[in-house]
Amino acid sequence: MDEKEKAQLAQVLKGQLAGLQHSGIPLPPAHPVIRPDLTPFAIAACAANAHLHRHIDDALRQADPAWDVLIASSMLMRHSAVITLSMEDAPYACRLVGVSVAAQHDQRARACLGEIMRDGWRRAWQMVSAGESITLERFRAMHPREQQQEPDVELVVLVWYAGVCGVPVAETPLREALDQSLVKALHRLTLAAAEIDPESQSRYDAALRYDQLWWRATSGDTGDRELAVRLSAARDLLRQIAQVDQAVSPGPGDVWQASFLLAGADTGLDDGTAVSMLAGLFALRQIPVTRSPTMYGPSPSGGSPEGGAELRRARADLAVQLRESRRLTGELDRARDRLSAREAEISRLLGILSARDEAEAEVQYTVHSLTERVLVAGGHETLSRNLQTWLPNSVCIATNGKEDLDPAVLGTARLVVILTSYISHSFSGKVINEAHKRDLPILLLDWRSAKHILQEIDRALTAQRDNSTKP
Repeated sequence: MDEKEKAQLAQVLKGQLAGLQHSGIPLPPAHPVIRPDLTPFAIAACAANAHLHRHIDDALRQADPAWDVLIASSMLMRHSAVITLSMEDAPYACRLVGVSVAAQHDQRARACLGEIMRDGWRRAWQMVSAGESITLERFRAMHPREQQQEPDVELVVLVWYAGVCGVPVAETPLREALDQSLVKALHRLTLAAAEIDPESQSRYDAALRYDQLWWRATSGDTGDRELAVRLSAARDLLRQIAQVDQAVSPGPGDVWQASFLLAGADTGLDDGTAVSMLAGLFALRQIPVTRSPTMYGPSPSGGSPEGGAELRRARADLAVQLRESRRLTGELDRARDRLSAREAEISRLLGILSARDEAEAEVQYTVHSLTERVLVAGGHETLSRNLQTWLPNSVCIATNGKEDLDPAVLGTARLVVILTSYISHSFSGKVINEAHKRDLPILLLDWRSAKHILQEIDRALTAQRDNSTKP
């Protein structure tokens, strides 16, 4: 085809395209929207965060076992984001799959997810709890990104939880960029899932099978009668040998942990043996450490008094060591929580310091007093005092660890200013929520000099006055 024929073909195609547009026939977008499922990525992000494990345990302590039964047919269990997790994180992902599937129709499951979000993803939980349309750019302006990774897991969890709660998320460039990063992540995870060794895949499959077998054995009339008989026989034997009565069935969390533990030891157990072994694992958890050795069989009747006294001393020493171990474990957990809080604060302060090192451009602005009432939240004490000098009728609340907000202050305010470079997440969220209740305009500023801040406040107030004078 020569150049002349190519030009003629281009003209024909242009004419056809123009005809389609005039006829009202919708044309596909040049860049079609790719909307991957956020659920598996959000679940994997929660399960892979060791700090969240305790919150997941607490929130799902009273979870309905029926939620775990729902996952048998869920494709989420085979998603590459889930199956590539470690064997330590996988049980938590499996539990979250069950509650996330149930959350579509069960208010109790949504409440459980809310507890996990409140304790583990507080910033996202606060944004969704406000109940208003969410803009990811606005969220990032309020809460700067703490970890540079792709995809941005905090945004993934935010958009996913907003969908669970029915809160809309605006279509913005950052939302589109998040979808594109998820597509890339899905490609990487798919390649990683294809490279999982057969032994690890077998352990994962066995854990899923063992968990379902347990619920089939304990589901009463709707379950598997043969497995129920095997379980009853195993419990009778444990009651005779170990003097343990499993009157209360373990929760879903315990079943998942035991299933993965058993799968790590043996992946080829038949159905009946797997259920019996799970019952044995649950019985071991109920046996007190200080129980007498007689539970494993009759003790010799001809033992000497010295031997009996030595045995009693050994039991007493073991009980003391157990109490000390529990005390140390509690202290370790509290120290770990304090360390996590300190690391988060250090990360925030480092971000502030790095931002201060950046020189701000000089502006041509004559500072003068602004008599309108404004609420300025954030900033250090010195900055707050400087601003108060030029904002005589306003309220400036510095970040000093004791900051608090009286909602009555907002009653006569015309503008709410938040200095994002030096303010706590909880206090900024409180101020924004109160401003939204009163439909007050909010100005988010990252400037650190009083001159820049006053200039932006002056511009915002001028814009308000101009809009109010327009017919």
